[in-house]
Amino acid sequence: MIGDLYFVLFDASNYNVIDADRRRVFRETAEHLSELDSLNTKQVELLKNYEFLLRNKLLNKPKIFIRTPAGKVEEVYVTLKDFKEISKYSLKELRESNQRIHLEIEMDLTKDSLWVARNINHIQKLDGKTFYKQN
Repeated sequence: MIGDLYFVLFDASNYNVIDADRRRVFRETAEHLSELDSLNTKQVELLKNYEFLLRNKLLNKPKIFIRTPAGKVEEVYVTLKDFKEISKYSLKELRESNQRIHLEIEMDLTKDSLWVARNINHIQKLDGKTFYKQN
């Protein structure tokens, strides 16, 4: 996959960006909910999200967003090491300098059709607009 880093501000679904204690609480809460007979809507959503990440072996992989040359935005799960490397780029600085981060990534597709980065071959800062979405 090739494309540019796309920033999604306030992405609460990115489980791996939260600290280890909050991840532990999330896991323990989901495991507790799975034992209950009756759940409210928010509890069902939390449990489904946890089971989805678990089923796809993504509990320890943060996600980034890539805007393809066709303009489509894809969620891509990466290693924590790659996430830290990519996270050093600031939306504010990129927009002020009219630059973007171009990525070339070897990908795998999970059974639930999620993109997982196998290898990031290239990260390059180029001139151009950085796109973002504010939730």
